Amino acid sequence: MKLTKTSAQAALAMGYLAEQTATRPTQARQVAEHLGIPTDSTLKILQTLVRQQLLRSQLGRSGGYQMLVPAEYISLLQIVEAIDGPINTELPLDSPSPEVEGRLSLLHDVCMRSTEHLRRELSSVTVADLMNAAKSGAPVLTPASYAIAG
Repeated sequence: MKLTKTSAQAALAMGYLAEQTATRPTQARQVAEHLGIPTDSTLKILQTLVRQQLLRSQLGRSGGYQMLVPAEYISLLQIVEAIDGPINTELPLDSPSPEVEGRLSLLHDVCMRSTEHLRRELSSVTVADLMNAAKSGAPVLTPASYAIAG
């Protein structure tokens, strides 16, 4: 499983919004500037997070986006699944013969264990952890741990 660029950007956007004052919404343009990505892309990400009830949006001149849930209660798993859909184990293969059935079963079991491990790891890191890592300069995730696909 590879994290998509969009889910990584969503996690960073959530971290940025969590750092902003809770009294005023933050405009999508500000989030886009912080991430260094186009405002249109940022809007799509933020609107998806609103639909998944991780953010709230406020319309109007002084509108923008705010955290709906405190940062310590939002996991990376929630963000990744909000953007990319559920992380699951599906092997798009049917067993062509009884000889292959055992191998396919083992492959499926390995993939299921890997998926569960990934889900646990992503569940264990919160937006608050991302914020703390940014403040301390320490990485939460090492590049070797999770590949990011475009």
